[in-house]
Amino acid sequence: MYPDREKALAKGRRKGKTFIRVFCGIFISVGIILLIVGIAVGVSGHTFRQKAEPTDAVILAMRGASSESLGTPVVEYTVDGKSYTAMLNMVSSSMYPGKRITIYYQKNNPREVRYLDDNGWLILIFAFIGTVFTGIGTAFWLVKRSHERKARQLLATGEVVEAEITGIGEDTSSSMNGHHPIMVSCRYTAPDGRVYFFRSGSFWYESYEIAPKKKVRVYVDRNNPANYYVDVDSAVG
Repeated sequence: MYPDREKALAKGRRKGKTFIRVFCGIFISVGIILLIVGIAVGVSGHTFRQKAEPTDAVILAMRGASSESLGTPVVEYTVDGKSYTAMLNMVSSSMYPGKRITIYYQKNNPREVRYLDDNGWLILIFAFIGTVFTGIGTAFWLVKRSHERKARQLLATGEVVEAEITGIGEDTSSSMNGHHPIMVSCRYTAPDGRVYFFRSGSFWYESYEIAPKKKVRVYVDRNNPANYYVDVDSAVG
């Protein structure tokens, strides 16, 4: 007893589209957010520096430091002969009590200080990670689009053969809500006796929705048998 074919096809296609949207959306969104944060950090630091003056400071302590946290640097500095103590907005692994560093204070409010020397590295980190995430999401989407174009072309121009299903397995490289898409392996024996083995891409069907005794259509490039498309939809139900 196999499920309703049309319902299974609709559900599988819907899952496939959802997976692409979610996967690409998460990576691209996170990447864009990181890029925006990097830009914001750069703009904020540049704006602050324009209205600030540099001064030497000594790190008094690393408040809250532990084996899991660098802590928050507490510094002492002097402006116009008056000493101030403040906690910095940024921490670096090179900081330690007693180290002298350069900080920037606002001319109209000496208590407002920032450590800006490592801003460049922070911006680069955000930019790099943001670019990587955005690139992964975009590349995945482009690859999927390329596969879809290839499938459409083979469906329109390829030689159709009926292949015997030899196996149905999970594609563990992809997952959504604890489920994996399936991949179908099949073989076709040509009239001249040659045997061809094919393997499908990922399809979001349950294994029980594929009729194992049913032949699956494979569209093969007439000039290059290595270029093919296994139409798993044809074996549903």
